[in-house]
Amino acid sequence: MTIYGVHLLVLQAGAVTKEHKERPTRHCGLLFALRGRAGIRIDGAFYGMKPGKMVHCAYGKKLEIEVGEEEFEGLLIQYLPGQGEEALAGLRHMPRSFELEPGADEELFEQLRKLCLLSRQSVPASASKLGELQRRILGLTFRLSRLEPKAAAGADDGGGTADVAVDALADLFNKTAFVVEDVMRLSILPGQRLERYRLPKSGFLFVVRGEARMSFRDGDYRLEPGALCHGSEGQRMTLVPVGAESFEYYVVHYRFCEEGNAAADGTPGHFTLRPGPQPRLLELLERLHHTAVMPGKLTSFRKKELFLSVLGETFAACQSVRFGPGQLEAVERAVGYIHVHYAEPLTLEELARLQGMSVRQFSYLFHKNIGIRPIDYVIQYRIGRAREILAMSRTPIGEIAAMVGYDDPQYFSRVFRRHTGLSPREARMLTQPNAGVDNHPSFLE
Repeated sequence: MTIYGVHLLVLQAGAVTKEHKERPTRHCGLLFALRGRAGIRIDGAFYGMKPGKMVHCAYGKKLEIEVGEEEFEGLLIQYLPGQGEEALAGLRHMPRSFELEPGADEELFEQLRKLCLLSRQSVPASASKLGELQRRILGLTFRLSRLEPKAAAGADDGGGTADVAVDALADLFNKTAFVVEDVMRLSILPGQRLERYRLPKSGFLFVVRGEARMSFRDGDYRLEPGALCHGSEGQRMTLVPVGAESFEYYVVHYRFCEEGNAAADGTPGHFTLRPGPQPRLLELLERLHHTAVMPGKLTSFRKKELFLSVLGETFAACQSVRFGPGQLEAVERAVGYIHVHYAEPLTLEELARLQGMSVRQFSYLFHKNIGIRPIDYVIQYRIGRAREILAMSRTPIGEIAAMVGYDDPQYFSRVFRRHTGLSPREARMLTQPNAGVDNHPSFLE
């Protein structure tokens, strides 16, 4: 891609731009909001801008910027994609207009400031530096924009906003007991709208067909097939179809079983996820909808099972979009390798080399997908296997240490206590109370 201009825009409060209101743009554009608020209309689609948001405008679009009650400052990057099959490699969303919210990240803002300063240099060598810095900014933006913002509390209580991560959502629904309340398939015709509807329960909206804008008091989202939106109980939202097609969607309401518990208190407010069109996901939603209306005592159990499958498919697809299926497969291969070779000496360098990655890249991807560093995972898996052997056998602890990859039984015992709070002998006594004291010389604390 070729950069044609980097512009620092400072627009007065109440200003409305007219340059491209009638005349289509001749470049693609990335506008990062740095200060103030503004609304951008791109061929009829509306995007709300605030610090930490980015809007992409595709080539040949008509746009208009309307500034809010305070001065708006943004950084505009104009570019055109290169030629050939590799023109948009890694930038799969760029041929269309869209919005992302990386948040007010200091590292991102610093890179944007560097780009602005570098663009003012007339040195020929700056062209290659501009391209390199642009790629770094895009990579950081996409990495930070796994989710759009969510309210820290209900929209009516004046709460702030924060970022939500897919792994945090997965952890929330994994650790918190919940019940699927109801599942509905609904549609809104063009020209109709759902105005300031107060959500009776927390729930997810999964788009089936058409496009719409969903607005909360402090957030505005564009929804299309391959996207979903979450809202919390008590929040008010407005849903308006965009275009001439009906907007069809599934709604899944749920509630946490224990009011006020720590996990449920962390329930996200409103946000969107964009796993992309997933036929498997729509199939699961259809089965969930069909199951929800069936009688029988097993219906609630089946609804929860299918809903967890829906969330699992969604989270996996989001991770795949973020990292790419090849990188996810590499992490899965590494986990499988650890499970087979945990008793052998394993190093971070070896695990990274086996997946054809640098140590830094492999460690980052593993941690983001699994939740812990690779070597910590090795240790936890070894300790888990050791606990199983301790519970099921009278094998001396020195031999167990060697079986799970530790040559030094004393070091193994220290690691075991650090991770479990017990010595190997104490752990065995909990599962085998009659085991007694093993006098074998290799049975060490």
